[in-house]
Amino acid sequence: MKSLRLLIASKYIAGFNCLADCGTDHGKLPIYCVKNNLVKRAYASDNKEKPLNNARENIASNNLNNLVIPVLADGLSYINEEIDVVSILGMGGRLIVSILEEADLRNVVRLVLIANSENEILRTFLQENNWKIIAEELIHENRKNYQLMVLEKGQMQLNALEKVFGPLIIKAKSIAFINMIKKQLNELKNAQLKAKSDEVKQDLHRRIKELEELIP
Repeated sequence: MKSLRLLIASKYIAGFNCLADCGTDHGKLPIYCVKNNLVKRAYASDNKEKPLNNARENIASNNLNNLVIPVLADGLSYINEEIDVVSILGMGGRLIVSILEEADLRNVVRLVLIANSENEILRTFLQENNWKIIAEELIHENRKNYQLMVLEKGQMQLNALEKVFGPLIIKAKSIAFINMIKKQLNELKNAQLKAKSDEVKQDLHRRIKELEELIP
């Protein structure tokens, strides 16, 4: 499995019974997890026929037809009692929220999520629905930064910056995180120089100060 994101996500799926990978695309994550005995069984779901057919082919070529089940479905409508870990990787935060809102997660022990955008919206929803972040990683891949978050049932209270960047990502202060914040600071400072309104300048100044406090 070449994708660094999927490889790191698989670490947090290990040891569970049955995975539901929502938006599976080619089915690489559930195939890898079953093939390497990280989970006993998996469901590979997508709401489009073409990627699901790709997943079906990959499942068959790995001789996993009885262990990785392809499902054409919107969201997690197929969820059942055997599924105890759910992965949703590579969608917008708002879309992930809508999928989780409609799903019956009573038997799910862990969520493994990567939102391509709108992390603040996603973390706010998770906080309000009694999911607690137990692990996070900032993954730099293909010139982009991805926030992987792992959650189990519990309570958390995040401040505004933690909702955007992740409490454990902020705490870890990885090189990828520091570089990401420095890039954002440069963009904000350039915008501040070009700003014509005093109000906009003050807002940008406030944001710059907030971000500067996140890095050494």
